[in-house]
Amino acid sequence: MTKQGFVLGVLLVVFVLVAGCAEQVLKRSYTNNVYGFSLNPPVGWHSVENESSDVAVRFYPMNYSNVSLRITPPFSLSEGRALSTFADEIEENLSESGMNYTIVYREWRAMDGANAYEIVYSYEQDGAVQRIKQVAVLKTRTVFLITFTAPSNLYLQYITGVDLCIDSFR
Repeated sequence: MTKQGFVLGVLLVVFVLVAGCAEQVLKRSYTNNVYGFSLNPPVGWHSVENESSDVAVRFYPMNYSNVSLRITPPFSLSEGRALSTFADEIEENLSESGMNYTIVYREWRAMDGANAYEIVYSYEQDGAVQRIKQVAVLKTRTVFLITFTAPSNLYLQYITGVDLCIDSFR
């Protein structure tokens, strides 16, 4: 085999691998035509649609029923309200819930042309610490609430895939 033939063979293999990876990413995309959003769920997670009236879709890893990523049906911000008002209400609702929670992180988040507010908090339930990440995404006066829930001991295992999923939200 000539050197040129070897180089062409290597380039062909690389091209096939890259094309296969790109096709795999496209195949795992999720689109919700009812509420007008799409995202790439974490690899290996399954979806349940129309589970209840307050959940547009829920994703979960195969081995854990206590780990989930939910997207609620969107709602409109009324005139004069901003995402910052909604963000304040999230924290007020936590305070009024009566549960003993700890805010781990809260910050504004840039998401491909959309404004978003992110809050991470933990609380104890039945002797186990739960960690919650909520991201409120504003798209044209419409808010989508994305909520990731996991026991603290599993949170770090899944957060990278969940963040990639949230970043892919359109």
